[in-house]
Amino acid sequence: MPKTRENRARPPLEVLFPSPTDANDDAEVDIIAVHGLGSNVDWSWTWKDGSKRVNWLRDPDMLPARVPKSRIMVYNYESRWHADAPKTRLQLCGEELVQNVHSFRRGTPTRPIVFVGHSLGGNVIVQALLHASDEDKYKGFLEATAGVVFLGTPLRGTKWQPFLDSLAQLMAPAGSHRGVTKELGFDGPELRDRLHRFCRLRNRLSMPVSCFFELFETDYGQRFGIRRVVKGTIVDEASACIPGLDRRGLEADHLKINKYRGPDDHGYQKVSDVIHEMCGNANNVIRRRHDPKNIITDSAYALEQRPEARACLRDLFVTDPLEDKKALKRKKGDRARGTCNWIMGAEELTTWLGPGPTNSSEGQASQVLWLHGNPGTGKSTMAIFLTEVLSEAFSATDGKTLAYFFCDSTFDKRNTATSVIRGLLLQLVQQHPQLLDYLLPKYNERGAELFKSFDALWGKLLEVAADKNTGRKYCIIDALDECDAESQTTLLQQLKETFRGRNAPPNLHILVTSRPYDEIREHLDTFANMDLASYREAKKDVERCIEERTADLAEMKRYTDKVRMRVSNILTEKAEGTFLWVGLACKELEGIPSKDAVETLQNMPKGLHSLYEKLLEPAVNSNGVNNVHRVLSFVAVCVRPLSVLELSDACQLHLDEKDEETRAQFTREHIASCRLMVVVQKEKVLLLHQSVRDFLAEARFFDDLEAHANLAYRCVDLLIEYFHSQEPRVKI
Repeated sequence: MPKTRENRARPPLEVLFPSPTDANDDAEVDIIAVHGLGSNVDWSWTWKDGSKRVNWLRDPDMLPARVPKSRIMVYNYESRWHADAPKTRLQLCGEELVQNVHSFRRGTPTRPIVFVGHSLGGNVIVQALLHASDEDKYKGFLEATAGVVFLGTPLRGTKWQPFLDSLAQLMAPAGSHRGVTKELGFDGPELRDRLHRFCRLRNRLSMPVSCFFELFETDYGQRFGIRRVVKGTIVDEASACIPGLDRRGLEADHLKINKYRGPDDHGYQKVSDVIHEMCGNANNVIRRRHDPKNIITDSAYALEQRPEARACLRDLFVTDPLEDKKALKRKKGDRARGTCNWIMGAEELTTWLGPGPTNSSEGQASQVLWLHGNPGTGKSTMAIFLTEVLSEAFSATDGKTLAYFFCDSTFDKRNTATSVIRGLLLQLVQQHPQLLDYLLPKYNERGAELFKSFDALWGKLLEVAADKNTGRKYCIIDALDECDAESQTTLLQQLKETFRGRNAPPNLHILVTSRPYDEIREHLDTFANMDLASYREAKKDVERCIEERTADLAEMKRYTDKVRMRVSNILTEKAEGTFLWVGLACKELEGIPSKDAVETLQNMPKGLHSLYEKLLEPAVNSNGVNNVHRVLSFVAVCVRPLSVLELSDACQLHLDEKDEETRAQFTREHIASCRLMVVVQKEKVLLLHQSVRDFLAEARFFDDLEAHANLAYRCVDLLIEYFHSQEPRVKI
């Protein structure tokens, strides 16, 4: 029987260790090796030297000795492409791997799995995991995967693909097939998308991944009897590795990167060390996925563990980041279904989530990630999404802690450098009370004054971050541009000084979102950064948002299919990647009958500031323009948000109405006259967005100093009224 037919008659999974005669089955982890293109289970993992044969997966002195409590298997699939080849492709290979492993492990479905893939075998593993993530039936397969080792896997394809594809075409008479080779073009769109999806999956599960790449060129022509004619690097480092994840070079070519001559082989030692570590942590990885830790969001646990820290925690508190996030989320509304998910697979985020620097400037640069975009492009929504999805991911893994802070120029407690660091420190010590040991000695000496010094706070943050027992700390700072100018400069200079220095803290990773102002760019441009407008996935998010909002409008206003399509097309044409523009336009359409919807939308200008001007036209041309002017100017300049009744007092609206409920309702109607520029949230009056303040200033809708003066005069008037109402009369 021909060799290929013998392989096809063998079972999909073959156990190499322990042997079938070994009655003692105390395996704690399954190791499954998947061979590469044109190879097979017999010689793919076997070193040959004359008559000597060494299979490192089976040899009792090699992997079985390193991981004795394991079941080591090889996956037998047909990867021939040059002759007598099956009509298959990567997706089918991946689906079959899932199906076969799922069936084979019916008796031990929860046992952890560590995959080892050589060359194309790694791509098959990637496709298998993606298929499992799409099918509820295979959820256990996915959750049981405790690690993946890639050996020279062309995750981004290979520059040799044209040669392989041409060779497959030439050998068509011998039964070759291009189903797999044609998918391996270097940096091709299909492989890029597949890698992006895998990174999303890996980051969500915090799945350990290690990538090995070849350091020597391969004499590929030797396999076809043309030595030294076809020679080169088959899978280079850029294709074999995922930025931010563990990567290691092996002194071997592509055909020997998965074969080792014995226990002393340096390549084997590197690979087996990684497999040994993954297997050692496998049960804990799986346990945490099934039993994630609670996400701590207050000081109760810290006080239970360290009751003597009550005063310290009280003085450290300045605002609750969780409450701030909830308020911001409520103000912005829910994001459209399916949006933001793409960022979990972005190369920059994957790198930022990685282990940090290895004494290289590249590593230090990746510890700070700057996500920037113009007003209304979804930066804060993305930050909210990241805090939610990373909190969930970190709760199911050890050694990672998340803290975040949402800056807001409207609140004086949320726009200073000290407030930012206090908010981050508070969350870190709430989750790890033992970190209070870094704060208490200095706090007992200086009291609350400790938390008024930015330099002291930054020093404590670095000390807390350096604590190895609590693992890596990831901090998200949203809307840095909304900090006051001095605080913004202080934070930017400190980030640059700390993470561009030689002693950058390896356990601290910081993500910053802001507008791309020049004064911010000059400090953060040297770090990894993401311009939202440059990502096609971000543009698709806007399209999803438009689709969802249009569907809501169509249901509410009973649009015909034609009107719905026209509204959707105009929104797409005019949005220019701005979620806020879409939201404002759709909010305006809620009050417009379907017969006028298209015309109304056509008359709306592109650009946020132009839209603001258009929306304000009716108010500016009305009899109540003075009230609108006062409301907008006072809300824009006040140091803290005013309540509805405070705004009524400040603007002298309906002061003759003694019933507070009625006066508040009348004031809300004045606020509504501001045409979506101002919103009421928990009885607090806020500008819709920071860009509204920018528009009002740019349009010179009011004079900033005059508005401050008018508000101050009104405060003095109210004080005089109050004192005059007291008995006995207070002289002023």
